[in-house]
Amino acid sequence: MELKDFIKEAIKDISEAITESNSELQDHGVIVNPRRVELEKNDKSNLLGYIVSPSKNPDPNFLRPVHILSFDISVMATTKQNGKEGIGVNVAGIKLGKENDKASSNDTASRLSFSIPIALPVSE
Repeated sequence: MELKDFIKEAIKDISEAITESNSELQDHGVIVNPRRVELEKNDKSNLLGYIVSPSKNPDPNFLRPVHILSFDISVMATTKQNGKEGIGVNVAGIKLGKENDKASSNDTASRLSFSIPIALPVSE
């Protein structure tokens, strides 16, 4: 797989994951990649800022913290001698993908690091 194809697939997969997460977690109050974020100018751990009200008169009760969720993923591209190609994802030592094909292969590992802003559920 060429680098440009890898990048396009990674962006597509991340975008689909954001859309699916927003849909599936809506009832839990989770917002992935929220709009209208007012940036926080301090050194708090992973706090990006706060979601603000869409009106011109901000509602202090509307403020929700927005955190940065960071990912660092190892991606393995494999070309086997029988000509078949495949991609596997390793997350924290867990391998995702098919491994029962024992043909010899050439492997290339890459790392993908990215961050996504997320507003987690809040309570009273």
